[in-house]
Amino acid sequence: MKKIVLKVVKQCVSTEGVEADYIRNDILPEFFRNFWVRRMALDRRNYKQLVETTVEIANKVGVDIVGRIVEDLKDESEPYRRMVMETIEKVVTNLGASDIDARLEELLIDGILYAFQEQTSDDANVMLNGFGAVVNSLGQRVKPYLPQICGTIKWRLNNKSAKVRQQAADLISRIAVVMKQCGEEQLMGHLGVVLYEYLGEEYPEVLGSILGLSIVNVIGMTKMTPPIKDLLPRLTPILKNRHEKVQENCIDLVGRIADRGAEFVPAREWMRICFELLEMLKAHKKGIRRATVNTFGYIAKAIGHRMFSQHC
Repeated sequence: MKKIVLKVVKQCVSTEGVEADYIRNDILPEFFRNFWVRRMALDRRNYKQLVETTVEIANKVGVDIVGRIVEDLKDESEPYRRMVMETIEKVVTNLGASDIDARLEELLIDGILYAFQEQTSDDANVMLNGFGAVVNSLGQRVKPYLPQICGTIKWRLNNKSAKVRQQAADLISRIAVVMKQCGEEQLMGHLGVVLYEYLGEEYPEVLGSILGLSIVNVIGMTKMTPPIKDLLPRLTPILKNRHEKVQENCIDLVGRIADRGAEFVPAREWMRICFELLEMLKAHKKGIRRATVNTFGYIAKAIGHRMFSQHC
Protein backbone atom coordinates (compact mmCIF):
# COMPACT_ATOMS: atom_id res chain seq x y z
CA MET A 1 0.00 0.00 0.00
CA LYS A 2 2.80 2.43 0.91
CA LYS A 3 4.51 1.76 -2.40
CA ILE A 4 1.30 2.63 -4.29
CA VAL A 5 0.81 5.84 -2.28
CA LEU A 6 4.42 6.84 -3.01
CA LYS A 7 3.91 6.23 -6.74
CA VAL A 8 0.76 8.39 -6.72
CA VAL A 9 2.57 11.18 -4.83
CA LYS A 10 5.44 11.00 -7.33
CA GLN A 11 3.08 11.33 -10.30
CA CYS A 12 1.10 14.15 -8.70
CA VAL A 13 4.09 16.34 -7.77
CA SER A 14 5.52 16.04 -11.27
CA THR A 15 2.27 17.34 -12.80
CA GLU A 16 2.20 20.87 -14.19
CA GLY A 17 0.06 23.18 -12.10
CA VAL A 18 1.05 21.65 -8.74
CA GLU A 19 2.89 24.55 -7.10
CA ALA A 20 6.13 24.18 -5.15
CA ASP A 21 4.70 26.19 -2.21
CA TYR A 22 1.71 23.87 -1.96
CA ILE A 23 4.00 20.82 -1.86
CA ARG A 24 6.29 22.50 0.66
CA ASN A 25 3.52 23.58 3.04
CA ASP A 26 0.81 20.93 2.67
CA ILE A 27 2.53 17.72 1.60
CA LEU A 28 6.08 17.64 2.94
CA PRO A 29 5.32 17.67 6.72
CA GLU A 30 3.08 14.57 6.50
CA PHE A 31 5.26 12.97 3.82
CA PHE A 32 8.37 13.05 6.00
CA ARG A 33 6.51 12.13 9.19
CA ASN A 34 4.93 9.02 7.68
CA PHE A 35 7.42 7.79 5.13
CA TRP A 36 10.89 8.84 6.27
CA VAL A 37 11.11 6.23 9.02
CA ARG A 38 13.67 3.48 9.59
CA ARG A 39 11.48 0.53 8.70
CA MET A 40 11.09 1.87 5.13
CA ALA A 41 14.79 1.20 4.57
CA LEU A 42 14.40 -2.49 5.45
CA ASP A 43 12.11 -3.33 2.52
CA ARG A 44 13.97 -2.97 -0.78
CA ARG A 45 10.86 -2.07 -2.81
CA ASN A 46 9.71 0.60 -0.37
CA TYR A 47 13.28 1.92 -0.10
CA LYS A 48 13.58 2.29 -3.88
CA GLN A 49 10.18 3.94 -4.30
CA LEU A 50 10.75 6.36 -1.41
CA VAL A 51 14.07 7.49 -2.90
CA GLU A 52 12.47 8.00 -6.34
CA THR A 53 9.50 9.95 -4.94
CA THR A 54 11.70 12.16 -2.74
CA VAL A 55 13.96 12.95 -5.71
CA GLU A 56 10.88 13.89 -7.78
CA ILE A 57 9.69 16.20 -4.99
CA ALA A 58 13.16 17.77 -4.85
CA ASN A 59 12.97 18.47 -8.58
CA LYS A 60 9.91 20.60 -7.80
CA VAL A 61 10.84 22.27 -4.49
CA GLY A 62 14.65 22.34 -4.71
CA VAL A 63 17.45 21.32 -2.35
CA ASP A 64 15.29 22.17 0.70
CA ILE A 65 14.73 18.42 0.73
CA VAL A 66 18.39 17.79 1.58
CA GLY A 67 18.08 20.03 4.63
CA ARG A 68 15.19 17.89 5.93
CA ILE A 69 17.14 14.62 5.86
CA VAL A 70 20.80 15.64 6.20
CA GLU A 71 20.94 15.05 9.96
CA ASP A 72 19.70 11.49 9.40
CA LEU A 73 23.13 10.70 7.91
CA LYS A 74 24.06 10.20 11.57
CA ASP A 75 21.13 7.91 12.36
CA GLU A 76 22.06 4.74 14.24
CA SER A 77 20.43 2.50 11.58
CA GLU A 78 22.87 1.77 8.73
CA PRO A 79 20.19 0.81 6.15
CA TYR A 80 18.42 4.10 6.90
CA ARG A 81 21.68 6.08 6.57
CA ARG A 82 22.25 4.36 3.22
CA MET A 83 18.77 5.40 2.04
CA VAL A 84 19.45 9.00 3.09
CA MET A 85 22.82 9.02 1.31
CA GLU A 86 21.36 7.63 -1.92
CA THR A 87 18.62 10.27 -1.91
CA ILE A 88 21.09 13.11 -1.28
CA GLU A 89 23.37 11.80 -4.03
CA LYS A 90 20.54 11.83 -6.59
CA VAL A 91 19.26 15.25 -5.51
CA VAL A 92 22.65 17.03 -5.66
CA THR A 93 23.47 15.29 -8.95
CA ASN A 94 20.21 16.58 -10.45
CA LEU A 95 20.11 20.05 -8.91
CA GLY A 96 23.73 20.92 -8.08
CA ALA A 97 24.89 22.66 -4.91
CA SER A 98 24.37 26.35 -5.75
CA ASP A 99 21.34 26.62 -3.42
CA ILE A 100 23.08 24.87 -0.53
CA ASP A 101 23.95 27.48 2.11
CA ALA A 102 27.00 27.47 4.40
CA ARG A 103 25.17 25.82 7.31
CA LEU A 104 23.76 22.99 5.17
CA GLU A 105 27.19 22.57 3.58
CA GLU A 106 28.75 21.98 7.03
CA LEU A 107 26.03 19.51 7.99
CA LEU A 108 26.46 17.66 4.69
CA ILE A 109 30.24 17.23 5.00
CA ASP A 110 29.93 16.23 8.65
CA GLY A 111 27.15 13.76 7.80
CA ILE A 112 28.82 12.08 4.83
CA LEU A 113 32.07 11.68 6.78
CA TYR A 114 30.17 10.04 9.64
CA ALA A 115 28.13 7.76 7.35
CA PHE A 116 31.25 6.75 5.41
CA GLN A 117 33.22 5.92 8.56
CA GLU A 118 30.40 4.04 10.27
CA GLN A 119 29.47 1.70 7.41
CA THR A 120 29.87 -2.00 8.11
CA SER A 121 27.98 -3.63 5.22
CA ASP A 122 29.74 -4.97 2.12
CA ASP A 123 27.74 -2.70 -0.19
CA ALA A 124 29.99 0.37 -0.18
CA ASN A 125 28.92 1.81 -3.53
CA VAL A 126 26.05 3.88 -2.15
CA MET A 127 28.34 5.63 0.35
CA LEU A 128 31.14 6.09 -2.20
CA ASN A 129 28.76 7.45 -4.85
CA GLY A 130 27.08 9.77 -2.35
CA PHE A 131 30.38 11.07 -0.98
CA GLY A 132 31.71 11.64 -4.50
CA ALA A 133 28.52 13.38 -5.68
CA VAL A 134 28.46 15.80 -2.73
CA VAL A 135 32.16 16.69 -3.00
CA ASN A 136 32.00 17.14 -6.77
CA SER A 137 28.81 19.24 -6.55
CA LEU A 138 30.33 21.54 -3.93
CA GLY A 139 33.53 21.88 -5.98
CA GLN A 140 35.91 24.52 -4.59
CA ARG A 141 33.66 25.09 -1.59
CA VAL A 142 34.96 21.80 -0.21
CA LYS A 143 38.54 23.13 0.15
CA PRO A 144 38.35 23.88 3.94
CA TYR A 145 37.19 20.31 4.60
CA LEU A 146 39.83 18.50 2.49
CA PRO A 147 42.42 18.09 5.29
CA GLN A 148 39.76 16.40 7.44
CA ILE A 149 38.59 14.20 4.53
CA CYS A 150 42.17 13.17 3.67
CA GLY A 151 42.89 12.48 7.34
CA THR A 152 39.92 10.09 7.39
CA ILE A 153 41.16 8.38 4.21
CA LYS A 154 44.70 7.91 5.59
CA TRP A 155 43.36 6.55 8.87
CA ARG A 156 41.14 4.05 7.05
CA LEU A 157 43.99 2.95 4.77
CA ASN A 158 45.63 1.67 7.96
CA ASN A 159 42.56 -0.30 9.05
CA LYS A 160 43.01 -4.05 9.60
CA SER A 161 39.93 -4.76 7.43
CA ALA A 162 40.76 -5.16 3.73
CA LYS A 163 37.26 -3.93 2.81
CA VAL A 164 37.77 -0.68 4.72
CA ARG A 165 41.16 -0.12 3.06
CA GLN A 166 39.63 -0.74 -0.36
CA GLN A 167 36.82 1.78 0.29
CA ALA A 168 39.37 4.40 1.38
CA ALA A 169 41.41 3.88 -1.81
CA ASP A 170 38.26 4.03 -3.96
CA LEU A 171 37.22 7.30 -2.31
CA ILE A 172 40.46 9.02 -3.40
CA SER A 173 39.60 8.41 -7.05
CA ARG A 174 36.15 10.00 -6.50
CA ILE A 175 37.53 13.26 -5.08
CA ALA A 176 40.94 13.65 -6.81
CA VAL A 177 39.62 16.03 -9.49
CA VAL A 178 38.08 18.34 -6.86
CA MET A 179 41.33 18.34 -4.88
CA LYS A 180 43.08 19.56 -8.03
CA GLN A 181 40.41 22.27 -8.55
CA CYS A 182 41.01 23.44 -4.99
CA GLY A 183 44.76 23.75 -5.61
CA GLU A 184 45.56 21.10 -3.00
CA GLU A 185 48.51 19.65 -4.92
CA GLN A 186 50.58 19.32 -1.74
CA LEU A 187 47.84 17.27 -0.11
CA MET A 188 47.52 15.15 -3.25
CA GLY A 189 51.28 14.65 -3.32
CA HIS A 190 51.14 13.45 0.27
CA LEU A 191 48.38 10.98 -0.62
CA GLY A 192 50.52 9.84 -3.56
CA VAL A 193 53.35 8.98 -1.17
CA VAL A 194 50.95 7.14 1.15
CA LEU A 195 49.58 5.08 -1.75
CA TYR A 196 53.11 4.32 -3.01
CA GLU A 197 53.83 2.81 0.40
CA TYR A 198 50.76 0.58 0.01
CA LEU A 199 51.86 -1.03 -3.26
CA GLY A 200 52.88 -4.01 -1.16
CA GLU A 201 49.21 -4.59 -0.19
CA GLU A 202 48.53 -8.32 0.11
CA TYR A 203 44.79 -8.27 -0.67
CA PRO A 204 44.27 -8.08 -4.45
CA GLU A 205 40.95 -6.17 -4.31
CA VAL A 206 42.62 -3.44 -2.23
CA LEU A 207 45.72 -3.38 -4.43
CA GLY A 208 43.51 -3.15 -7.51
CA SER A 209 41.75 -0.10 -6.06
CA ILE A 210 45.08 1.55 -5.18
CA LEU A 211 46.35 1.00 -8.73
CA GLY A 212 43.10 2.21 -10.26
CA LEU A 213 43.36 5.65 -8.73
CA SER A 214 43.25 8.72 -10.92
CA ILE A 215 45.68 10.65 -8.71
CA VAL A 216 48.56 10.17 -11.19
CA ASN A 217 46.32 11.46 -13.98
CA VAL A 218 45.11 14.46 -12.03
CA ILE A 219 48.33 15.65 -10.41
CA GLY A 220 50.36 15.18 -13.60
CA MET A 221 53.61 13.37 -14.31
CA THR A 222 55.97 16.22 -13.44
CA LYS A 223 54.52 16.91 -9.99
CA MET A 224 53.87 13.33 -8.94
CA THR A 225 55.39 12.23 -5.64
CA PRO A 226 57.10 9.82 -5.53
CA PRO A 227 58.66 10.62 -8.95
CA ILE A 228 57.55 8.48 -11.90
CA LYS A 229 61.07 7.02 -12.22
CA ASP A 230 60.64 5.53 -8.70
CA LEU A 231 57.01 4.52 -9.13
CA LEU A 232 57.39 2.49 -12.34
CA PRO A 233 59.93 -0.09 -11.02
CA ARG A 234 57.49 -0.80 -8.16
CA LEU A 235 54.75 -1.57 -10.68
CA THR A 236 56.77 -4.08 -12.74
CA PRO A 237 56.60 -6.99 -10.22
CA ILE A 238 52.87 -6.32 -9.72
CA LEU A 239 52.28 -7.20 -13.39
CA LYS A 240 52.87 -10.84 -12.38
CA ASN A 241 49.90 -10.74 -10.00
CA ARG A 242 47.24 -13.15 -11.27
CA HIS A 243 44.24 -11.20 -9.98
CA GLU A 244 42.37 -9.67 -12.95
CA LYS A 245 41.52 -6.35 -11.31
CA VAL A 246 45.16 -5.90 -10.26
CA GLN A 247 46.47 -6.85 -13.71
CA GLU A 248 44.12 -4.58 -15.65
CA ASN A 249 44.60 -1.53 -13.42
CA CYS A 250 48.37 -2.00 -13.26
CA ILE A 251 48.71 -2.31 -17.06
CA ASP A 252 46.43 0.70 -17.47
CA LEU A 253 48.59 2.76 -15.09
CA VAL A 254 51.81 1.71 -16.86
CA GLY A 255 50.18 2.71 -20.16
CA ARG A 256 49.25 6.14 -18.82
CA ILE A 257 52.83 6.70 -17.66
CA ALA A 258 54.17 5.56 -21.06
CA ASP A 259 51.76 7.91 -22.82
CA ARG A 260 52.35 11.01 -20.71
CA GLY A 261 55.62 10.58 -18.85
CA ALA A 262 57.83 8.21 -20.85
CA GLU A 263 60.77 10.62 -20.75
CA PHE A 264 61.06 10.23 -16.96
CA VAL A 265 61.95 6.53 -17.32
CA PRO A 266 65.06 5.02 -19.01
CA ALA A 267 64.47 3.00 -22.21
CA ARG A 268 65.99 -0.05 -20.50
CA GLU A 269 63.23 -0.02 -17.88
CA TRP A 270 60.60 0.16 -20.62
CA MET A 271 62.12 -2.89 -22.32
CA ARG A 272 61.99 -4.81 -19.04
CA ILE A 273 58.30 -3.96 -18.76
CA CYS A 274 57.69 -5.10 -22.36
CA PHE A 275 58.93 -8.60 -21.52
CA GLU A 276 56.56 -8.74 -18.53
CA LEU A 277 53.69 -7.52 -20.69
CA LEU A 278 54.13 -10.22 -23.35
CA GLU A 279 52.56 -12.76 -21.00
CA MET A 280 49.52 -10.51 -20.56
CA LEU A 281 48.60 -10.91 -24.24
CA LYS A 282 47.48 -14.45 -23.35
CA ALA A 283 45.16 -13.24 -20.58
CA HIS A 284 41.64 -14.68 -20.49
CA LYS A 285 39.94 -11.31 -19.94
CA LYS A 286 39.54 -9.16 -23.03
CA GLY A 287 39.99 -5.92 -21.07
CA ILE A 288 43.46 -7.03 -19.96
CA ARG A 289 44.49 -7.93 -23.51
CA ARG A 290 43.18 -4.60 -24.82
CA ALA A 291 45.01 -2.63 -22.11
CA THR A 292 48.21 -4.56 -22.91
CA VAL A 293 48.02 -3.80 -26.64
CA ASN A 294 47.41 -0.10 -25.91
CA THR A 295 50.35 -0.02 -23.49
CA PHE A 296 52.66 -1.67 -26.03
CA GLY A 297 51.66 1.09 -28.45
CA TYR A 298 52.51 3.84 -25.97
CA ILE A 299 55.87 2.23 -25.14
CA ALA A 300 56.76 1.78 -28.83
CA LYS A 301 55.95 5.43 -29.44
CA ALA A 302 58.04 6.45 -26.42
CA ILE A 303 61.25 4.51 -27.14
CA GLY A 304 61.08 4.33 -30.92
CA HIS A 305 59.79 1.50 -33.08
CA ARG A 306 63.27 0.32 -34.18
CA MET A 307 64.50 -0.30 -30.63
CA PHE A 308 61.13 -1.80 -29.74
CA SER A 309 61.11 -4.28 -32.67
CA GLN A 310 64.77 -5.28 -32.07
CA HIS A 311 63.97 -6.40 -28.53
CA CYS A 312 60.48 -7.79 -29.10
